[in-house]
Amino acid sequence: MDIEIQLTATPIPGRSVPPPPGAGAWVEFRGVVRGEEAGRAIAALEYEAYAPMAERQMRHILEDLARQHPCLAARVVHRVGLVPVGEAAIYVAVAARHRAEAFALLAAFMDRLKQDVPIWKRRAIELESPAGLSNTSPAGTNFQSAPSRVSDLPTVQAAPGSNNDLPVAADAVVALVRSLCPLLEAERVDLAVAGGRVLREPVTTPEDQPPFDRAAMDGFAVRLDDRSTTFRVVDAIRAGDWKPHELRPGEAVRVATGGALPDEGLQVIPQEDTHVEGDRVTVLRREPERFIRFRGEDARAGQVLVEAGTVLSPGALALLAGLGVARPLVARLPRVVHLATGNEIVPPDQAPTRGQIRDSNSTLVRAFLAGWGIVPEQTRVAEDASALASGIGHLASGVSAPDLLLISGGASVGAHDFTRRALEAAGFTIHVRKTAARPGKPLLVATRGATLAFGLPGNPLAHFVCLHLYVRAALEAWSGQPATGFTPGVLAAELAADGSARETFWPARWHWAADGTVRLTPLRWSSSGDLTALATANALVWVPAGTERLARGRPVQFLRAETGS
Repeated sequence: MDIEIQLTATPIPGRSVPPPPGAGAWVEFRGVVRGEEAGRAIAALEYEAYAPMAERQMRHILEDLARQHPCLAARVVHRVGLVPVGEAAIYVAVAARHRAEAFALLAAFMDRLKQDVPIWKRRAIELESPAGLSNTSPAGTNFQSAPSRVSDLPTVQAAPGSNNDLPVAADAVVALVRSLCPLLEAERVDLAVAGGRVLREPVTTPEDQPPFDRAAMDGFAVRLDDRSTTFRVVDAIRAGDWKPHELRPGEAVRVATGGALPDEGLQVIPQEDTHVEGDRVTVLRREPERFIRFRGEDARAGQVLVEAGTVLSPGALALLAGLGVARPLVARLPRVVHLATGNEIVPPDQAPTRGQIRDSNSTLVRAFLAGWGIVPEQTRVAEDASALASGIGHLASGVSAPDLLLISGGASVGAHDFTRRALEAAGFTIHVRKTAARPGKPLLVATRGATLAFGLPGNPLAHFVCLHLYVRAALEAWSGQPATGFTPGVLAAELAADGSARETFWPARWHWAADGTVRLTPLRWSSSGDLTALATANALVWVPAGTERLARGRPVQFLRAETGS
């Protein structure tokens, strides 16, 4: 497919581009800036992009989608900088031989553009105050609908990769991380170790399912058109038997549940509706139901039963086993190395002296990755910049360089926070230095070659949030999973926020209520170092910047934060 991608600070032409030769369909989409954003009248939106990665990621998405929706050409033009109301912010055109492919690829591309490409709306220019910054959501706590947590207006002050230390919004960090994580190669593994892995090819059934007519009940098989009331039992069939037999009028065959029926045009009479005496069976009641699972009623030969991209659950694994797929093709697991820094930490089985604490982050990282089927290589390193840089450089330079390097602690700006300096000394490019969110403001995102590194804040609650927001984004992208989104729920108790200028990801406990809604109980936490909330936290509630209080019963957006979720 011919692909053309352009990021531009100038207006997108209003005229259409002519379709290429051979195209039977030429589908175009223009997204224009509306005059209202987050409930406020605006004059313009300002877009910002991490250009090299945005262009590369858009091309990758189009190439990936073209395998499913064959098309001839695609053209994408996206504005950056100020875009006045009424002007196009994006133009996408797709050419294909048939309209169905063009429409499908365009729709799928727009869905993935927002979640995977590092382009975001930096600010809204309001009609009343042209220099003002818009909030990420309506201020105050009186509105009754859940705020929408999307990447439309993140509280971004700096683009990822820019040469300053201004904070980057959580949404922008997630989009950047996904753009840094191309799909890992596939491998075949035994079913015994395939649980939780992502299938990389569709699985079809080699034969009809079920492959033969079989009894759905224990009972007696008789001809459907034979209305006799007493039959002679001429054979017995158990599950696993194959005994073809043409039944004559007045004959019956005893069959077990799952047994292959000996002939066509039969009916199974459940044994509880019969009376048996010797080799004779009398029918006491005959229902219209035939009590047969017919050949092909579940699926026909050649039908796709498990789509590529499916996370292999126990049920999916059972289906693969039933189809004879003993070694499915799945996404390779990333190799992960975890370094715990800090002279103050000691192993959990060691009594800390004054000034020391037990290392909880290593256990948290190991348990989080276990939910993805990943066993990390873990070690503790001394709080020494040169030693840390040497160790990181050695890890990232070999043929067995990790896909993911996690460094716990030292991500902030204190005199003894060495992680950033160590990464730079080891040849890593720093893309993110801090976020505009809490817990987890001091976060480093860096790359060297194919290795992605996170410098994680040392405080345990911040660690928990960063794992579920950012590290999960990397694992999903590598395996080909879509980005996990925030979902709606209702607060079961008041959430007493403090009006922080940063958006907050508040630890909470979610459960299903009797009315079928998701209820969220906010958990108490005193600081990002508070371990106590982690024991029961299975969700992160998004609290917009500037929020003082969210009342009980208030709709909110939340992210599930469970092992492997």
